[in-house]
Amino acid sequence: MITKSVKLTLVCILFSSLSACSSVLNTPDSALGGTHFYSLLALAPSPSGPSSQLRIGVGPVEIPRLLNRPQIISRKNNTEILMAEKHQWGGSYKEELTQALTDNLSNLLNTDNIEQYPWKFAFKPAYSVRVTIERFDGQLGKEVILKARWRLFKGNKEVLVKQSRVKESIVGKSYSHYVRAQSRALTELSKKIVSQIKDLNHQS
Repeated sequence: MITKSVKLTLVCILFSSLSACSSVLNTPDSALGGTHFYSLLALAPSPSGPSSQLRIGVGPVEIPRLLNRPQIISRKNNTEILMAEKHQWGGSYKEELTQALTDNLSNLLNTDNIEQYPWKFAFKPAYSVRVTIERFDGQLGKEVILKARWRLFKGNKEVLVKQSRVKESIVGKSYSHYVRAQSRALTELSKKIVSQIKDLNHQS
């Protein structure tokens, strides 16, 4: 038989556990122990319309040396850089960028005929894009800035050179919010590239 004192002890343990869980759930990720790993998000595939047969090549994608590291890079101010030891990319950041850009272009153009550089000799893209990321960082809780120069090729001929600057507000103060904002900024860059590809393709 469970006595009243034992019941009281069990109730106390239960409430203590619930309190601890609540505390963890409401603690910012910057305050939690251990290392957190992140990945960029790409657009979801569009179910509308038939698939396109357009062949697209992506890359090379170049990034600054500053970003070519596992730690997530942000800014404390205009001149001071922060490297988050406890908040890192799950894989190579350059590969993350290239894959997210590839997925975005594939979904926006509704084509599966898309390859990353270096593609196979037999793959002959109708259009390819080369991207040089010049800046991709921001301040937690404020905004992310993506600055990129990109070149569009039709076959082997360069037909367009553009420089894009995208600003995306960060809705929240955690690194999760920061990465989501970076994903949205990359999506905006992808849309600019796709718009030019569509214009060129309609002119053909």
